[in-house]
Amino acid sequence: MFGGFISKILMIVVLVMGAVGFWYYSKTQVQLANYETKVQQQQNVMNAYETRDSEQQRAIQALQDNLILQTEALTTMSRRNAEIQSQMNHYLDIFKRHNLAKLASAKPGLVESRANKATKEVFDGIEADSNALQLDNNP
Repeated sequence: MFGGFISKILMIVVLVMGAVGFWYYSKTQVQLANYETKVQQQQNVMNAYETRDSEQQRAIQALQDNLILQTEALTTMSRRNAEIQSQMNHYLDIFKRHNLAKLASAKPGLVESRANKATKEVFDGIEADSNALQLDNNP
């Protein structure tokens, strides 16, 4: 009788333990599914950040490349401007040292031919620059 009572108690304990085990297992499976969903969401966010980061890196590289090109172009233009400024100073110095009105009165043929030649060179230079700009603007 005592043995039957203990076996009934053990049977109840086993059933209760089984029910508790099943409940615990079910609860942990739901939690694991929730955690897996959260992990997947975080992975998606990380992938989005990596994509954005790579796009930003490409944009930064493009900006740096453009900056290098602009710096080179500015340096070239500054160098060319210095050359032009030097030429202008040279010609202005010539005009300061000579009285062209007096020279033209004394030797009109000499001054006229030189002035015409220099004017033609200036106009040819302007025409060449204009043609170069038109070619650059019309790909």
